Amino acid sequence: MERWEKNIKALADKNEVLADKIRQMITENQTGHVQTKELENGRKILTVARDGYVWHLNSRLDPEGAANLYAERYEIKPFYKYFIFGLSDGLAVRKFLDKCDESNAVIICEPDAAIMAEAFQQYDFEDLILDKRVWFCISEMQNEVYKVVFATVEYSYIKLLDFCILPGYDILYEKECNTFMDEVLERISYEVAHKNTFITFNRKLPQNMLFHMKHMIGQRNVAQIKRSLERKNLKGIPAIIVAAGPSLDKNIRELKKAQDKAFIFVVDAALRTAIKEGIRPDLVCTVDPKAPDRFYETVGDQEFLWCCCSWTNLYPVKKYGKKVFYYNSIVPWWDKAIKEELDYEFPAIESGGCVSAEAFQIARYLGFDTIVFVGQDLAFTGGCSHTKGIKGVLGDNDAYIKTRKLKQVTDQEGNLVYTDFQMDVYRQWFEKKIKYEKGSLRVIDATEGGAQIEGAVNLSLKETIERECTNQLEIHRILEEIPPAFDAGGQQRLYRKIKELEEIKADFGRQLEKGIALERELMEQAHRFNGREVSERLKQIAVQNDVIDKHPFVAWIMMYTREEEFEMKEDILVKEDMQIEEMVERSIRLLMSFQTKIPLFEEDVKTVITE
Repeated sequence: MERWEKNIKALADKNEVLADKIRQMITENQTGHVQTKELENGRKILTVARDGYVWHLNSRLDPEGAANLYAERYEIKPFYKYFIFGLSDGLAVRKFLDKCDESNAVIICEPDAAIMAEAFQQYDFEDLILDKRVWFCISEMQNEVYKVVFATVEYSYIKLLDFCILPGYDILYEKECNTFMDEVLERISYEVAHKNTFITFNRKLPQNMLFHMKHMIGQRNVAQIKRSLERKNLKGIPAIIVAAGPSLDKNIRELKKAQDKAFIFVVDAALRTAIKEGIRPDLVCTVDPKAPDRFYETVGDQEFLWCCCSWTNLYPVKKYGKKVFYYNSIVPWWDKAIKEELDYEFPAIESGGCVSAEAFQIARYLGFDTIVFVGQDLAFTGGCSHTKGIKGVLGDNDAYIKTRKLKQVTDQEGNLVYTDFQMDVYRQWFEKKIKYEKGSLRVIDATEGGAQIEGAVNLSLKETIERECTNQLEIHRILEEIPPAFDAGGQQRLYRKIKELEEIKADFGRQLEKGIALERELMEQAHRFNGREVSERLKQIAVQNDVIDKHPFVAWIMMYTREEEFEMKEDILVKEDMQIEEMVERSIRLLMSFQTKIPLFEEDVKTVITE
């Protein structure tokens, strides 16, 4: 096996998509502008030809010394995560990694896939690739970059992140460098919002998840829709996402012409307007844990098919949810039980932050390559916040807009229109998705108003339906005929599984008591212990804390203690000179907060599951 093949094999264990890309470039010899130059001392460095000039990606005189100088620039700190832009020959990255310990993580983004392909042929990277602290990605595979950043950035570590750029890369690949940094910064913003979401909804989230855990046993999931549609011809069948922007009022009547010629997703806030105009959604999407009940007050006796995630507001599901299609996880313990009962993966769909973005993601998951936006203003078109169908639900229109943090963006006519910062984040999210999936996805904005979404084609809804809805498919009938995901035996086994929660919770309580006892003993007796005894006690505590961290109940209890967890982790990770006694004291405080929140869980189980 050649050197590059060993490198690719190791990479495939971590990132098969990236490995396939680099393998293809090597086998098809797609590295022409990147060459290897052998120096007088026998070492090799990489060069890049651009604009008639050859750039050297390491020193021609002393590559080893240059790599050492690069690594010496940075003071490596415990728990920090380092985003390194550039790979080159890997020498500087190795020197950098030598200074790190097991608490660090290194994310390497190479902006030029040809550099990685050439480097894999010239150097042995197998040990570096297999290092658990190291992640690889390349700029042109934006979805993979997103996945790596998403997996490595979390709120507790926001203050423990640092960017490092290899020499020359900031000049050669300035645009790609800025894009990579923006990706990390955007993820940081998401984590802040995610933290605020948990704190804002607090107890509502576990309550909703407990209900959906039980309710989903007799229901369906969106993977079943995907499997049903895979056997159908979707050519000429777009997915239409009906949002609740003010422009919806001007063209929603046209949607009747798309019935059975498109997959019509209606978000919860647009449902009243759709009902008024006699539009039958194929799916009603609802996500918000506290979506106003008045969104649904005109449903009456009409039966709709609903699409929900694990924390969706309970009201519409309890009152109208005879047929619900679920997606995404509850907690790992339950997800594992679900997977064991299915002969396929339960659908995991990346969150988009708002209900129309969730519908967009579901449409892509289902296999639609043409997505149409309707009512997706993402702006206060004509000074209005939403469709007239929900007039008064959010209070007085003008008063509502005044509560928002406003900014101006360009509308579809090239004029300035007011939006708020939250809607503009969603607009940028859509633009990124469209850009990332260029070539495999067409997005048509048939909103006929609102903010311009870069990458989307602006058309009237009438023209869109005439052009795109050219095939007939009774999607609603197909969805109606999908049976519950679990047969009678599977349902009974899952109901019994829920009853195991009581013993799982009790065992977690015992593990907490054991952990607190160990830590209190160290705090109270530390002054009597020598260094070896302290080390031994710390090992015992670490083992017990690992038991607690991996316990099947911890995912539930952490929903009740998010604020305490965020504060404690921030405190410990940021305060570099914290003494052992201080760390143990904070750890005890967190474990005790777990104890105090268990009765809340018990109350919610009694109210939500056993009612």
